[in-house]
Amino acid sequence: MKGLCLLLLLTGLCSVCQAGQMYKYKDANGHWVFSDKPPEKEQDFSTLQFSSPKKTSYKVQLYNVKNKNGYTLYAKNDFYAPVEVGFTPPNKQTLISKVIPARSRIALFDSKNKTLTVDYRWALGDPNSIADNYQYRAPFNSPKGHKITQAFNGQFSHTNDYNKYAVDIAMDVGTYLTAVRAGTVVWVKDDYHMSGRTNYFLDKANVIKILHDDGTFSSYAHILMDTAIVKEGDNVAVGDKLARSGSSGFSTGPHLHFSVIKNSGLKNIAIPFKFVDDAGIVFIPKRAMIMVGASKL
Repeated sequence: MKGLCLLLLLTGLCSVCQAGQMYKYKDANGHWVFSDKPPEKEQDFSTLQFSSPKKTSYKVQLYNVKNKNGYTLYAKNDFYAPVEVGFTPPNKQTLISKVIPARSRIALFDSKNKTLTVDYRWALGDPNSIADNYQYRAPFNSPKGHKITQAFNGQFSHTNDYNKYAVDIAMDVGTYLTAVRAGTVVWVKDDYHMSGRTNYFLDKANVIKILHDDGTFSSYAHILMDTAIVKEGDNVAVGDKLARSGSSGFSTGPHLHFSVIKNSGLKNIAIPFKFVDDAGIVFIPKRAMIMVGASKL
C-alpha cells in the first residue's frame, strides 16, 4: 500500500453504502461481460442496478503524540499480523523501514512541530521471515476431483509477482474451502457478489488470508459472498472450514485462486510451494492435474 498520508486520528472502521450501475452484454466470442462501462460497439445490453455495504478499514494509522520537546509520530497496526511500514521523514530523502508487531504501535520519529503529511507505504508481514518449505494440504475437503486450470507462471493471469506462483482450482460454487496449515486469520473480505474479466473487477475478489508460524500467508481468493466462517483473529487448524468457493472479482468462472504469500521488503509476493495428499505423496501443482480434497487430521 502506498500514499500520501494526511495525519488525522482516524476511526478504525466506518460503513457507507456504495451504489452503482453495471452493464451486461456478450463479447465477440459470446461470453457474458459485466462492466461499469457500456459496450464500445452498438449492440444489445442490459443494465444492472445494485447497492451493497462497503467497509472501509484503517488498519495502519499514523498519528502525532505530544511530548516534552515537541511531537512523536506513531504508526499503529491493527492487523493480527506484523506490518512493515516504509516512510520518508520530512526534509529527508531516505526511505526508512520499520516493522510493527501485530496489534501494536511504534514511534517513527520525533519533530518539534506536528507532522501533517508524510510519504509512506506498507506491506503485510515481516520481511525478515523465512519460508520453511512446508508441504500444504489441499485447500478444500471435497472428495470429488478438481482440475487445476492454471498453475505457476500461468499465462492468463499469473504473470506478476503477486500471482506468479498461484494455483487456480476449478470447483463448483459452494464447495467448502479448508485451511492448508494452522495459523491466525488476518484478512477476511466476503462482501462482493459479482465477477467479470474487465479491469473493473481486479480489486473486487473476496479473500481470506491466514498467517503461519514461518511468517508466510496462505491466500484463498474468489470466495462466495457472505460465506466466511472465520473472522480476523481466529486461530485455525489444518482442515478447518473457512468459507465456500465462488467466482467473485476478476474471474472467468467458479474456482479457487490459492497462493502462499510473503513480504519481500515492502512488497507482497507469491512464493513456490508443494502440496501433499492424504497418502503422503508430495507434488508440485501443475496445469490439468486433478486434485482430491484433504481429510481433516
